[in-house]
Amino acid sequence: MIRRGQGTTVKDDDLTVRPTAVVVPREPGRIRRTVLRAARTFLARDRVVLVVVMGLAAAARLPGLAGRGRFDGDQGHDMLVLLRFTRDGVFPLLGPPTSIGDFHHGAFYYLLLAPVAAISNSNPTAVVAFIALMGVAAVGVTWWLARSIGGPLAGLAAGVLLAVSPAAIDESTFLWNPNPIPLFAALALAAAWRAHTTGHARWWVLALGCAGAVFQLHVLGVVFLPPLLVLLALEIRAAARRGDREAARRLLGAGAAGIGVIALLFVPLAIHELQTNFAETQRAIAYFTAGSTAQGLDPLSRLFFTLFRVVGWPFVGLVTDNLIGASLVVSIGVALAIWRSITARGDEAVAVRWLGATAAWAVIALSFLAPSLQTVVAGLPNDHYHAFVDPAVIVIIAVAGVAMAAPASRPQVDVAARSLLVLAAVFVIGLGISRWPPIADANGGWPAAQASGVRVVETTGTAPVAMVDIPGFKTPDGTTFPILYAGGTVVDDPWSAGFIVVACDRLFESVFGAACGGPAEDRQMGYLTADGAHPVPVLVTRFDASRRIAISVYRP
Repeated sequence: MIRRGQGTTVKDDDLTVRPTAVVVPREPGRIRRTVLRAARTFLARDRVVLVVVMGLAAAARLPGLAGRGRFDGDQGHDMLVLLRFTRDGVFPLLGPPTSIGDFHHGAFYYLLLAPVAAISNSNPTAVVAFIALMGVAAVGVTWWLARSIGGPLAGLAAGVLLAVSPAAIDESTFLWNPNPIPLFAALALAAAWRAHTTGHARWWVLALGCAGAVFQLHVLGVVFLPPLLVLLALEIRAAARRGDREAARRLLGAGAAGIGVIALLFVPLAIHELQTNFAETQRAIAYFTAGSTAQGLDPLSRLFFTLFRVVGWPFVGLVTDNLIGASLVVSIGVALAIWRSITARGDEAVAVRWLGATAAWAVIALSFLAPSLQTVVAGLPNDHYHAFVDPAVIVIIAVAGVAMAAPASRPQVDVAARSLLVLAAVFVIGLGISRWPPIADANGGWPAAQASGVRVVETTGTAPVAMVDIPGFKTPDGTTFPILYAGGTVVDDPWSAGFIVVACDRLFESVFGAACGGPAEDRQMGYLTADGAHPVPVLVTRFDASRRIAISVYRP
C-alpha cells in the first residue's frame, strides 16, 4: 500500500520512507506588482504628475539663460522695439519682419513681452526667462490635452516627450517671435477639446483667441485656424441635427466672440494700414501671388520635406542635421498615427483624427504657401514656422503609443508590442536628449553682446555713433542695442556722428567677398566715401565681440 503525507514520500517498491524538503512557493510577480501599484498611484495623482513633467521641463530650460541663447540682429531688433516702447512710449504697430517677404508679423509679440521688458528695464535675460516659462507652461498644457484624450499614462508620455524635446528647449532659450507659438497652439487645441467634451461653448472663445495669437506670432499661423473652425462647424451642425437650438446658438455666439478677439489683435496693423495706404497688405499679396522657385523642389518633394520637418522637429530639431534619426522618428510617428486613427473609438477617435488632420493639413498648406522656408541655412536660426503643429504631433504619438501598449487579446502580441514600444520610447527620448542645444551659445549670447556694447561706449564716450552692417543686408541691431543699453547714443547719419561702428559678420564673408577684421571694413569705408564728399574715416579700435562678429570703431 502506498501512503502519502505532507513532508514524506512512500515508495511502493521497497516501502522506504524518505523525508522531502517542504518548499514554500514565492508569490509570483511580487516585485512587478509593487512597481505597477506604485506607478498607478503616481499616475492617479494628476497634480504630482504635472509637477514632475513641468519640473523636468524647467530643469531643461532655465539654467544658464543669460548666455545660453543667441543674441544677433533679430534679438537686438526685438529688444530695441521693446526698449523704445517701454522707455520712450513708441507703440509698435507692426511685429518683427518676416523672412518670407517684405512685410511683418503681428505686434502681439511685442505686447506680450512688454510687461517683462518694462519691469526689468529691457533686460534681455529677463525677457528670455519669460519665454522659457512659456515653454514650461506649454508642457503642462500638452500633458493635460493628452491626458484628457488617452488617459494618465498618455498625458505623462506627452509631457515627458515635450519636456525633453530639443526643439522645444531651443525655442525656450532665446528671443524670437516663433518661440511662444507652442504654448498658444497647445492652449487653442486644449480649449477646443474642452469645449467638445464638456459642451461649454465659452471655451471656443479661448481656443480661437489663442489661434489668433499663433497667427500674430507668425503669419503662417493662419494655417492653424481652419482645423479649429472646422471642428467648431461640426459641433454647430451636430447641435442643429439633434434639435438643440440653444446649444447651436451658444456655439455661434462663442465663435463670433472668438473671431472678435482675433480681430482685436489686428487693431495695431489696421491703424498702420490706414496710415500707409495698406502697404503691408500690398506687400503680403505681392509675395503670395509671386510664387517661389527658390529651391527648385517639385511639389511631391516639398510635401515630403515639409512632412519631415513637421513630424521630426519636436524630436530631433532640424531634420537635416540628423537624417537617420529623423527618418526613424518620422516612420514611427506616422505609423502610430495611422494605426490609431483606424483603431480608436469614441472621443479618442475624434481627437486622434482631428489632430492628425490638423497635422496633415499643415503639411500640405505650408508646402505651397512658403516653399522658400524649406531652405536650410547653416549657422542661422531656421524658421520654425510649423511649431504650432508640435503639440498635435506629440499628443498623437503619445496617445497612440500608450494605446498600442495596452493589453491585447493575445499575450504574445501584447508582449511584443510592449517591448517594441519601450525600445521606441527609449530611442526617441534618448535621441532627443542627445540633440539638446548646448548650455552656452558658441558666440557668447547676451553677455558677450553686452560686453561689446560697454567696450564701444568706453571708446566713444557720450559722442553719438552711427551703425554700419557688413554684409549690408543684415541688421546691425545685435550691436546697436548693447550700445544703447550701455548708455550710448545712436544716430542714423554717419557724417553727423562722432564715431562710426562697423559690425562685420564672418558668416557672410563669402557673400561680401572680403574677410572681417580689416579687409571687409576697409572696403566698406571705401564705399561710404566713394563720392569724394568726405575723407576716409580713421580706425580707432577693433575687437571681436564673438567668434562671428568683429567690431570696428572709426572716427569720421
